[in-house]
Amino acid sequence: MAISLNTRVSQTVSLTPQLQQSIKLLQLSNSELEQELAKAAEENPLLEFEPNPEIESNHSQSNERVEVAQQSWGGSQISQDDDEDWGERYERVAHKQTLLEYLDEQIHLLNINPEEQSLIAYMAGCLDDRGYLPEDLKAIHTDIASQLAENTSFKHIEKALAKLQTLDPPGIGARDLAECLSLQIDRILENVKVDIAAWELAKEIVTSHLSKVGSKDWQKIKQASGKSEAEVLKAVELIRTLQHNPGSQFERENDQWILPDVVVKIKQNRWIVESNPNAKPRLTLNNEYARILKENGQKKIDGALKQKMLEASWLVKNIAQREETIQRVAQAIVERQQQFFSMGAIGMKPLVLREIAEELEMHESTISRVTTQKYLACPLGIFEFKYFFSSQVSTEKGGGISSTAIQALIKKIVEEESAKKPISDTQIAQLLSEQGYIIARRTVAKYRDVLRIPPVHLRKQ
Repeated sequence: MAISLNTRVSQTVSLTPQLQQSIKLLQLSNSELEQELAKAAEENPLLEFEPNPEIESNHSQSNERVEVAQQSWGGSQISQDDDEDWGERYERVAHKQTLLEYLDEQIHLLNINPEEQSLIAYMAGCLDDRGYLPEDLKAIHTDIASQLAENTSFKHIEKALAKLQTLDPPGIGARDLAECLSLQIDRILENVKVDIAAWELAKEIVTSHLSKVGSKDWQKIKQASGKSEAEVLKAVELIRTLQHNPGSQFERENDQWILPDVVVKIKQNRWIVESNPNAKPRLTLNNEYARILKENGQKKIDGALKQKMLEASWLVKNIAQREETIQRVAQAIVERQQQFFSMGAIGMKPLVLREIAEELEMHESTISRVTTQKYLACPLGIFEFKYFFSSQVSTEKGGGISSTAIQALIKKIVEEESAKKPISDTQIAQLLSEQGYIIARRTVAKYRDVLRIPPVHLRKQ
């Protein structure tokens, strides 16, 4: 009788409670952090929390939409008053649930273990405002495996993404438009009452012939699919009912009251970053409890109370680490974007998350969290950290200019055009070319749309 021993080795994702807390705190806005700390203080008697009067008073005010000034401005407007009351400049608008909050609610309802929940929550934090996952899965795996949980396999990442993509709104977690539309169609096909054949053709079109939809090449789609033109057109109409950006309903278009994390001021002709004292969390350890614990000694402390003390210490330390990280990232951004603060958007330089990550020796995913829902106040207005990151557009001289600066130039050109004879996208591209910026006409059209500038025939008076 042969006896065999089968050993099964399984890997599990393990994020320590301290690390989970650190990641969560880093991605919270000031308003969300305030709520988190208030809840923590209610549950832990060793914590003392003083509500932020700025947040309390302004959340109770009526809605007020305030546009952030992003236009170019002269150096004469630079404020050098270090004692300026920046509280006067805060944007105050009603809070609307964010995409991350909405996903977090669903993640906590999933019937999976806490480690898997943490991993899916991490992936949710990597999504952009559209609800897409812009980061490569391999890069995310590298970040998690090297920094957070070394036993995380690539299959864990793929499984977490697949689970994330089952959440609402449909299409969330897609890596491109085709996948986004395909995910929505899969959800629709779960309903037996829909036209299955039409939706299956729609899925075939978005996965294999999406570019042909843009060019309206129905004949090629018809030939490739073997369907009639009527069937193809019906499927295309169904595709047009889908959401291109599933996260758009959660976009923050001045729908949140904003308390800047840092303030940018000029000192000795250079822009610097200072922490905003009004945004500093008012959380400390309860001194009386700490004194009693110290007098009684660690051995005499009740187990539950000792755990509360550890949790309180972790939270206070993680808050301090969050502040330090935000300050360092803000300073690195401001150092690279000095011209922006002096010239406005036209002075914006190309910048990607990787550059800041390498400079500060942090992971790109960490920088992504720090730059989301974190704001700086400057004489130009209040800006999310993410605003200062933009792609590079090539120039004739071999260098590069940021896409934000190009948009500012396009806006300036249109503002100076004749109302009776506005210039076309082709002419704008030519004017930019004369300044050394090689921009295709279709790129000009795209940036013009971003700026919400109507096409030439609608601008003519």
